[in-house]
Amino acid sequence: MKQEKTRKFGLLMSIAMIIGIVIGSGIFFKADDILIQTNGNVMMGCLVLLLGAFGIIFGGITISEWAKLTDDAGGLISYAEKAFGKLFAFLLGWFQSTVYFPALVAIVAFVAANYTLALFPFLGSATYGIWLMTLVYLIAIYGMNLLSSKLSEIFQTSSMFIKLIPLFLIAICGLIFGDPHAISSHTITLPVVLSSTGAIVAVAFSYDGWAVAPSIGHEIKNSKRNLPLALIISPLIILTVYVSYFVGISLMIGPGEIMKMGDLAFSAAAERLFGSVGERLMLVAVIISVLGTLNGLVVANIRAPYFLALRKELPYSNKIGVLHPKFNLSILSTLMSFIMTLIWLGIHFLSLTVPSISQFGIDISSIPIVIMYLFYTGLYVGVMMRTAKGLIHNKLIGYVCPIFAILGAFMILYGGLTAANGVIYLIVSGLILVSGLALYQFVVCKKPKNSV
Repeated sequence: MKQEKTRKFGLLMSIAMIIGIVIGSGIFFKADDILIQTNGNVMMGCLVLLLGAFGIIFGGITISEWAKLTDDAGGLISYAEKAFGKLFAFLLGWFQSTVYFPALVAIVAFVAANYTLALFPFLGSATYGIWLMTLVYLIAIYGMNLLSSKLSEIFQTSSMFIKLIPLFLIAICGLIFGDPHAISSHTITLPVVLSSTGAIVAVAFSYDGWAVAPSIGHEIKNSKRNLPLALIISPLIILTVYVSYFVGISLMIGPGEIMKMGDLAFSAAAERLFGSVGERLMLVAVIISVLGTLNGLVVANIRAPYFLALRKELPYSNKIGVLHPKFNLSILSTLMSFIMTLIWLGIHFLSLTVPSISQFGIDISSIPIVIMYLFYTGLYVGVMMRTAKGLIHNKLIGYVCPIFAILGAFMILYGGLTAANGVIYLIVSGLILVSGLALYQFVVCKKPKNSV
């Protein structure tokens, strides 16, 4: 299998991919949701954030075992192949290429456009201003990745640091200048825990995106060392950021006021720190934060069809799996990923503007996440199987970490399948997988034995 061996990215880019994708816009406006679900109990909110991080902390440690084993092009696809064979790997890659990456890219670009219009309302004066801004962001981020991977790397790492600045400022100022009496009486009891289970599920979705970094594993310098480190370090940083910000804003504003203000609590904290220009400055930080998430997802999205083409599992694989000598990317893979993103953006457009469709309340950001955790669970089980065979000697990493990772995945699955449109999401995802199975039978299983 031919693959590109150019190592362009370092450990910092690997960490920036994970942190930059997971920490988008949600954390800036999540405190009120957590407090409402925990009845204003900040200590319980911290526990909820810790439990929500189970999936990425132990998932990262578990997946790092696969990253140590191989750095072949494909990331999770390569891991899946070693775990359960080519068909399982293809279905994972097919779902990534057609649903997971393009749907998330579309919705994140739309979110970035929303925040931009909030900062510059005149840009949305046109009838379809929000959609035009979404397309501008998509074209700009795709163009940047196509023309210069170095520029994409610089943007990814710099946006990571920029998005952390307001979060840590609020955390530090809240701890120093906030009112400790606001949470001094909060305790964690069994009734409080039982009444807060909804918050655990809701927060778990805020941690999605941590497993994207393996998609550039074959382009990371010393990948078998740096990628596992990134998968272990990044979740711990994310958890620290989330808890610090949550405690800081709770001390600064107060749990009761945060629940009353809702999403405006972030703006109120910004105004206390920076004055009247605080809200606009923080909005700029949020936009950069969301664009960092968008860039990280695009980095993975443009490579997804290429990985399947390398394995000769797509029609015209011999053309899709060829890297352009100048751009060091597959132009056809990039184009395919862009088209799929436009399709999902079109579905999102219809779900918001056509009454007969909008009544179903389709959320394209929820469709891809749930099923991906089934694939993650398969990889976790694969690590346990390797441990049982004696290929992994550390029982803590081989058994305990995968079990905790599976528990974290089940929280996501429970939240997705019990959501209002959980059945619809399951049906759509099932149809996508069935189409992938049909394509696999047509392209791979019927391929002549002497074909390359």
